[in-house]
Amino acid sequence: MPVILALLLTLSSSFAIAQEKAMTYADRARDAFTRLDINNLQVVDEFYDTNVEFHDPITQLKGKENMRAYYRKMYQGLKSIKFDYQEAIESDKTVVLIWTMTYATDKLNGGEPIVVKGNSHIKFGGVENKVIYHRDYLDVGAMVYEHIPVLGAGVRYIKTKLGEH
Repeated sequence: MPVILALLLTLSSSFAIAQEKAMTYADRARDAFTRLDINNLQVVDEFYDTNVEFHDPITQLKGKENMRAYYRKMYQGLKSIKFDYQEAIESDKTVVLIWTMTYATDKLNGGEPIVVKGNSHIKFGGVENKVIYHRDYLDVGAMVYEHIPVLGAGVRYIKTKLGEH
């Protein structure tokens, strides 16, 4: 019986490794962002290189520890978050994910969901072939500023005048 158990464990481990190798870089990114939440921050260790460089319209940071702190702070106040991926463009070890994020927090929009379109530019590399560069492009006005009383009205007014709404 112990021999059969050991064989099953070896086969399941080999299957998991083969399955991970079969995943594209876009698959790995979508999988990581689907699993990542306040209770699952170990995804940061699995996905990001120790010296990852990260940029979004508000934040610039370097290092996996700073990424973990960034996600912890971001996810702490969220009621929900979901990404829908419309497209993935992949070349060598670089991925661009086109997405729509729907999130809700009690701090904005009366707790109702907010929808934001954006994309992520992600590069894999390093010794462990993890993410070494991650840059998110999105409209911070649509994500935050438009949902703050008074300020939101001003941002929407400016966007309307510029022809963006």
